[in-house]
Amino acid sequence: MRKTRILFFDPHRKNRRDAIRIMGATGCEVIAPESFKKLEETILEQEFSAYALDLEGHQHLTAKGIGLSRVPTILLSQQSFGEVHPYLSDLRYFTNFIAKGPHNVLNNGDLLGTVAKIVYNDIFGIKKYLAWGASTQTFHLRDSASRRDYVQHIKHWGESLGIRSAIVKQIEVVTEELLMNALYDAPIDERGQRLHNHKTRKEQVVLPVMHAARLEFGSDGKRVAISVTDPFGSITRDLVLKALTRCFSQRDISEESGGAGLGLYFCYKHVDSLVINVDPLQKTEFIGLIDIEQSVKESKLAGTHTALHFFNTDNFSPLFLQPHQTYRKKSIA
Repeated sequence: MRKTRILFFDPHRKNRRDAIRIMGATGCEVIAPESFKKLEETILEQEFSAYALDLEGHQHLTAKGIGLSRVPTILLSQQSFGEVHPYLSDLRYFTNFIAKGPHNVLNNGDLLGTVAKIVYNDIFGIKKYLAWGASTQTFHLRDSASRRDYVQHIKHWGESLGIRSAIVKQIEVVTEELLMNALYDAPIDERGQRLHNHKTRKEQVVLPVMHAARLEFGSDGKRVAISVTDPFGSITRDLVLKALTRCFSQRDISEESGGAGLGLYFCYKHVDSLVINVDPLQKTEFIGLIDIEQSVKESKLAGTHTALHFFNTDNFSPLFLQPHQTYRKKSIA
């Protein structure tokens, strides 16, 4: 049986060596060409299950007119999403953005977890992002009037762990925004029409029991993971990119500003990694990961080099790319 094959490209030799070792731990065959010319030849001659490409490599292929096939594409960059979003928003199969560290260093853990989720199609759950043994708390809510109680609970939980106040504030913002998304933005009817996103956030929304949002959070002492899941699966990669691009393109944007996608934008700005897992028309899980070991200076830079991950159980269906139209929810056997 042939191994799953991954194409990795980075001009830096150390990153290629690290990627072969790290990604090979998933059981995949990792091909890492050493030059732009070899990259061209390899991508034209072989088939791959996923691409992990430095932004320079991707831009080189684009300039050469070499189109990438229907394969999930991980982009690695020293630049932030806010700097490169005009380029990313036009990419058809781009699914994951990983910011490199200082001196062009790979985030090996992020790369390993991303490839594993793509290859095994096992995408849901926050415990994938926490060290073994970490416990989590889980709650279900369907009344928007009660969401502040849950935000206060997670605030007190963070304080009890001794997390710095600035990071606790980040945790509060992310929890609030993800809960509002699940209660106001995610719900759709059988025709795909949004039910509550036209309402102000001061108007009360009470969802049926089967549409309740699921909040889960935990920490392993190094980072906090916050997950909010809704049973609609109505978000698409294009909607995410358009919302973030719209907000990054605006100037003087603040938390008092209005506009579609603002909640997603502020989540992104307050986490170190934003993960979106989707089973189309069945379930969406948003996960915010926050590094709690970072310095005060580093916490002030939160959002400047945040990773963005969009995982989908069916990457090649219209529901992966297109804004939601008139799809009927899949029947449950």
